[in-house]
Amino acid sequence: MIVPMRKVAVLCQSKDSDETLGRLRELGVLHVTPAQAAASGDLDAARKPLDQARGALAVLAALPERAPPTSLPAPAHVVGRVQQLSTERKDLDADITQLEAEHAAQAPFGDFDPEQARALRAQGVGLRLYQFPAKKAPTAPPGASLHIVGQAGSTACAVLVGPPEASLTAREVPLPPRSLAAITRARTDQAARRDAIDGELAALAGARAALAQHVARLEDEAQLHEARAAMGTAESLTWITGFCPEVAVPAVHAAAAGGGWAVSVREPSADDVVPTKLESKPWVRQVHAVLEMVGITPGYAEVDVSAPFLLFLVLFAAMLIGDAGYGALILLGVFLARRKFPRAPAQPFALLRTVGLATVVWGAITGTYFAILSVPPFLDWMRLEWLAGSDKVATTKNVMLLCFLIGAVHITVAHLWAALRCGKALTALAQLGWIASTWCMFFIAKTMVLGDPFPGFMIPVTIAGVGAIILFMTPVKQLKSEWFNHVMLPLSLVSNFVDVVSYLRLFAVGTAGVAVASSFNDMAARIGAAGGINLLFAALVAIFGHTLNLLLCAMGVLVHGVRLNTLEFSAHLGLQWSGVPYRPLQRRAGGTPASDLDSKPN
Repeated sequence: MIVPMRKVAVLCQSKDSDETLGRLRELGVLHVTPAQAAASGDLDAARKPLDQARGALAVLAALPERAPPTSLPAPAHVVGRVQQLSTERKDLDADITQLEAEHAAQAPFGDFDPEQARALRAQGVGLRLYQFPAKKAPTAPPGASLHIVGQAGSTACAVLVGPPEASLTAREVPLPPRSLAAITRARTDQAARRDAIDGELAALAGARAALAQHVARLEDEAQLHEARAAMGTAESLTWITGFCPEVAVPAVHAAAAGGGWAVSVREPSADDVVPTKLESKPWVRQVHAVLEMVGITPGYAEVDVSAPFLLFLVLFAAMLIGDAGYGALILLGVFLARRKFPRAPAQPFALLRTVGLATVVWGAITGTYFAILSVPPFLDWMRLEWLAGSDKVATTKNVMLLCFLIGAVHITVAHLWAALRCGKALTALAQLGWIASTWCMFFIAKTMVLGDPFPGFMIPVTIAGVGAIILFMTPVKQLKSEWFNHVMLPLSLVSNFVDVVSYLRLFAVGTAGVAVASSFNDMAARIGAAGGINLLFAALVAIFGHTLNLLLCAMGVLVHGVRLNTLEFSAHLGLQWSGVPYRPLQRRAGGTPASDLDSKPN
């Protein structure tokens, strides 16, 4: 559910503003809203150390984990050194790339000193480099000689020696700025320096945990600075406004009594941008990781769809991945990763575990194990004939029908929920009309795609549903401003049909994944048929193919599974994901403030 919020204003004497902010941060319940516009320059200056520390931590996080050194440098020193080394490494990478390009261009001409060639030109002897098709060598002009010194593919590389004005009708290559040996030495020196930088960064990686705590302290300080900038002032008084959960209001009053503040608490108005705090049951909470990853939050006045989002997302993921073997790999990966990172947030692991279990079940009832055509009887007992029978045409039709059915049910849940939110308003009848329209589109999809006859009883149901939509979709008082919705109704009905049919992507993507896995299986079987070392190559092909396919399946879940919830379902529910996440002023890191730590000697 979405936690009820109250708008809170805290008033104190200006001389006590810092102490008030400190107490509010320790309380950790107030989502601050600015009472006045803060100077962007001041906030940028406060955030700069945080951005730098985050960048340094990102660099060290990509390196192998190491034991922390016995003597840790100050976090600020680590940040500065990592920044310096990273910048130098980036420049070195650019230099090495340029040197390799120079080496590749000059290598066919061999190693020579360009300065000597320029000196010969000053003495009346020209030396020019050319490239031309190897089978069409041009003729050297009188008084000059052409020497082919190398070849790059079908292109010959040659040197024309003669008078300075002698030339060829071919592509001339300018003399390089340095010799091939000089390029090689420079590339060796640059690579050695890059290795040294990597070694120093690897040594600094041991300070990663300390740097993470430093980042947390800087985040606290930046948030405190933003809160201070958001305070309003008038004469000797200072105030701060924000929102806190309704259940936390007594704690705010208690803190006000101890701090000598004046507190105002009221219901948020329709114009307030109220933050959204989701509070779900433990089994639902795992889907919050997806919402945070996608960066979406329902508005405060909207609804919390976490439970149906989770249920349908898991179903979609199981159908899109569609292989019990892949589901088992997901479960194994979650088990190993959880042991490796026991302190990591639990929600993503819980969601992956749920998806893995659902995928194993779906793969078992469809008889799919790494796309192997023939599986042992002890794995085949769960297979449902309706979904994975011997008649491939019939089972394909059944799976497509199931996709249409899931789509109709999903959209029906959205409109039914929207009708319940309307309460006793007549617009609830329009939502029921949309439900009738959705099931009409379901039967139309069955007729057009699967060839089933359209049931006669749906004709009066559809007419009644469209009539309810026309009559009740817009309240009478709003007809003057929202009449255009009625003009767009035909397109909305077509869109409803498209939305139902769009759930066919579950079948299409799942079938494509099985086909890709089967192709790699066939390729591996052909390679391994010769026996011997080919068996090793066959195993490598199979591992590579299934790994690639599993990654593609994961991408399919993110693209299609999340989309069906955030677009199709949400659009029919009227959910716009317009919320602002609840981010209270609170201390996230313990210990000494970062500014104090950085001032201490190493």
